[in-house]
Amino acid sequence: MALKRIVGDWLQAGGVRKQIVLVTKAGHPLLENNWRVRLSPPELRQDLEGSLETLRTDYIDVWFLHRDDERLPVEEIIDSCDAFVRDGQVKALGAANWTADRIRKANDYASRAGKAGFVATQLFWNLGSRHFRGLESTQRSMDDDAEQLHEAGNLVAMPFSSQAGGFFSDWLEGDEVGRLKAEQSGYATKANFQTARLAGEIARRNGVPVGAVVLAFLRSHPFKVVPIVGCGTSVHLAASIEALDFALSDADRRNLREHTSHNDRWFNKYLWKRH
Repeated sequence: MALKRIVGDWLQAGGVRKQIVLVTKAGHPLLENNWRVRLSPPELRQDLEGSLETLRTDYIDVWFLHRDDERLPVEEIIDSCDAFVRDGQVKALGAANWTADRIRKANDYASRAGKAGFVATQLFWNLGSRHFRGLESTQRSMDDDAEQLHEAGNLVAMPFSSQAGGFFSDWLEGDEVGRLKAEQSGYATKANFQTARLAGEIARRNGVPVGAVVLAFLRSHPFKVVPIVGCGTSVHLAASIEALDFALSDADRRNLREHTSHNDRWFNKYLWKRH
């Protein structure tokens, strides 16, 4: 909430509201109530009106639902959200941590009923996400079905954790503390260490930080991708900016895709130890 107030104050003082795309979320689960997702019409309206007040604006460009509640019919959720779009308070809808199947059903209904459907997603997705261990149970990651949905449905992917928590940068370019952090993270699987070696090779060959390769991998997919970055250092920020101008070759893209799509369970059973 404090961050929203800062952004709201900046928007009001700077007069730049029409120059930016403002994105926020609603329906975050109640942590003290067994992660109950808040998607009822009154709860959604409460969240939207609170965001509008705090951000000091009269509309949200892209409004994401923070989680899904698969016990609720998608028709009920779309009906609630469509009312906000028709009122002009929301310009477009997004789904965060929804499965491809639920997004598909929601958008199919919206299309049939002439209502607003989802145009964007926020999923857990990065160069190492398919071999990550310990994803929180209510979060959803990009999988083959979701990739196909994005391409067929012209959805914009806005993945969170797009830089894999700095795993690849820490392992390949960090100091001993950074490397230790990488070794102890949920990304520390044999598949991801092997992917890191390939990413490092690509980075060295092209003269870019490995962080540029990590983000270029996401942007190399055949649908629109807007990675959400969270940089902890100026070095990582520079790598994120440099990634905008760096594109993978077809061969490097295929090699990285092959590494990240490996699905054999035994592949991740043991950590790859450096010597």
